[in-house]
Amino acid sequence: MKLIINKYSVLIACAAAMLATGVHYVWSIFQSPVMEYFSVTSSNASLVFYLFVSFNVVGIIIGGRICDHVGPRLPVLIGSLIYVAGLIASSFVPQDQFKLLYLTYSGMVSFGGGFVYTCAISCAKMWWPEKQGVAGGFVVSMLGASTLVLTPIITALISNPSIGLMKSFRVLGLSFLVVLAITFWFMQYPDVEPGSAGQSGQNVRSKETTIKILRNKSYYLLMICLIIGPFAYNTVNPLMKILGAERGLSETVLGSMIMVSGIASATGRLLFGKMCDNTSSRNVFSVLFLVSFVCILGLAFAQGRLFYGLILLLTCAYGGIAGITPMLAVDYFGSENSGTSFGMLMIAVLFSGLLSPVIISAIATPEGKLTVWNFIVAAILSIVGLVVIRINRVNKDTAALDTNTAKAEK
Repeated sequence: MKLIINKYSVLIACAAAMLATGVHYVWSIFQSPVMEYFSVTSSNASLVFYLFVSFNVVGIIIGGRICDHVGPRLPVLIGSLIYVAGLIASSFVPQDQFKLLYLTYSGMVSFGGGFVYTCAISCAKMWWPEKQGVAGGFVVSMLGASTLVLTPIITALISNPSIGLMKSFRVLGLSFLVVLAITFWFMQYPDVEPGSAGQSGQNVRSKETTIKILRNKSYYLLMICLIIGPFAYNTVNPLMKILGAERGLSETVLGSMIMVSGIASATGRLLFGKMCDNTSSRNVFSVLFLVSFVCILGLAFAQGRLFYGLILLLTCAYGGIAGITPMLAVDYFGSENSGTSFGMLMIAVLFSGLLSPVIISAIATPEGKLTVWNFIVAAILSIVGLVVIRINRVNKDTAALDTNTAKAEK
């Protein structure tokens, strides 16, 4: 049977690959079982999530570079194999060797997933050049949707006496292997063969783009914004379920909150990505900082349904930040070699993942419980990010990186 490869089948394949590599968004489901099984503190268990984010960015950066040089298929293959191997390896971590999860889950799973992430976005945008914001936003939204899909599945696996926590990793790994094997065959650019003359020219432009970006002050201001952007979400995400219980939510409601947060994240990625087609990503980022500020400040005191609602809104904003990052790369540095510029911006998310647990732990109690100051600091940082992004306009030097882009500031 011949594969039908067109912009629709590629978009579906990219979305499916993203859905299959969104397991880190459901870490709050694993948090309590991991604490119980390995007898570790909340801080130690949360570190798995924070390190996951950091290694994921490393995979995105390296995968983006490889994708720009040889196309998406090879990095997707490498990333998928590492991702699946990491999940299966996690299922064999001994009960007294908890820190191995930092290597298998935080390291291998996230690193491999990063390869798939950048290639799926780049592939979708290449097939939908007239609607890059919509295509990129739709694909990235599947990471958020993974929470909706995977939460009931993982909950059922862990609660099943014959499977439990550790075997759940293995079941997930084998299941994702099937999905990623199918999507792999659709991961290719339209009418561009790796190693072609056009691809070689792209490699040269990639190097030139890297140098020009590093010489541009806009890059460093964006780095500040993207380091700050996820901080509010990172503050509450690993402890979302525990915080919800403390704020008066039942176990049933907590389960629904985590599932619906997947919808919120997916909506944020799609909605704010679409907004970038109508206005500048800079303006959209400004809105997201304001939303994050209101949500994280409210979460310091919110109870019950208000807590539920603010969590969903904050998750939507976080999804929006992830959704517009590819468009920030295009708006500020041009559409050519977007994989390279996007990967360079994702270095900021790497720093955010490394700095977040340090700052959060320094303010939290010795047991890892959040204090009011955790929320206040996150709120202040959101305002700082808002100020910086308003300062950082798209200037003529930046627009010159790609004569075909230079979207007018709106």
